[in-house]
Amino acid sequence: MSEHAETLRHPRATHEVIGHEAAERLFLEAFNSDRLHHAWLISGPKGVGKATLAWKFAKFLLTRPNEDDGGFFGVESFGTPTSLAVSPDDSAVQRIIAGGHGGVMVAERTMNDKTGKLRNDIIIDDVRKLIGFFSQTSAEGGWRVAIVDAADEMNPNAANALLKLLEEPPAKSILLLVSHSPGRLLPTIRSRCRALNLKALPEDSVQAVLAGRFPSLSPDDLKSLARLSEGAPGKAIELASLNGVQLYRQMAEELVGLPRVNMPRIHALADKLAAPKADGEYRLFIEMLLGWLERMVRQAASGQAMPDIMAGEGAAMARISAFCGLDQWLDLWEKMGHLVSRADAVNLDRRQVIVNLFASLGAACRG
Repeated sequence: MSEHAETLRHPRATHEVIGHEAAERLFLEAFNSDRLHHAWLISGPKGVGKATLAWKFAKFLLTRPNEDDGGFFGVESFGTPTSLAVSPDDSAVQRIIAGGHGGVMVAERTMNDKTGKLRNDIIIDDVRKLIGFFSQTSAEGGWRVAIVDAADEMNPNAANALLKLLEEPPAKSILLLVSHSPGRLLPTIRSRCRALNLKALPEDSVQAVLAGRFPSLSPDDLKSLARLSEGAPGKAIELASLNGVQLYRQMAEELVGLPRVNMPRIHALADKLAAPKADGEYRLFIEMLLGWLERMVRQAASGQAMPDIMAGEGAAMARISAFCGLDQWLDLWEKMGHLVSRADAVNLDRRQVIVNLFASLGAACRG
């Protein structure tokens, strides 16, 4: 994918936020009442739109008229804003999208120069850059905005450095912390932020997002993708981009046949997913496989059928879950997750990982 295409897919390039009107309204009310908190903790499931909302906040603030500029009539002539909407054609917005606006900075996982790979966490140097950013005069006047994405990926040193920034916030500056798991953050960080907890979106809202991005998708595929994403539009977009519905159907076809495992088909599927250019598809497949097993366990534990993603899936889950006890299924789910993590850590053969996962499922069903 080209650098330009990657830029257009970034949350900073998305102008419309669907389903989080209440959060937008709270932020706007705080701004209009001159009680805008210096730090906001935006939490919720992955892919639900947290980063997109943070960037919408940033665009709104960075396109506000600078009161220091004065002007013939003063800032008051612009009136009180009634929404967070900004024009995509605004020069400041265009520079934000291109990553060239001096009023915003992001702390996120960076590349390790020694290994050439993306780090597993946000390190203290990344947060120190934010401290330096806030210690300087605003490069463009007006607001300074820092986004930490995701805040729960900070290591302890980075988290403690951020805490100092939260304790002594500079004037006309704001920190936007994106968090998938706010419980992992230091309580002292959470207590210094205003919380915005974003909920999963209804299926029809996710379908609306997908239909706008992928107009050629069929109604059945839109419904399947919305359910697979569990109310997270970002996840649904990723699924659609990786042909997730077809991949899920292939996986489900093998799972509903348990305890029988068609090893020739599993080997063929493993060969395809282990290809060098199929990294995204491999990771998505593993995520969906573990997710399917988790949903089966949840259904067995609650006694309530999960919504079908494919027709008859809930009934197949009920049949398969009866092959062994709930504790055994939970143990297998944990072991499968551990195998996947270990495979990533030591670069195990991905073909063998997939084959082993299905072989373990078949063995569990046969007792």
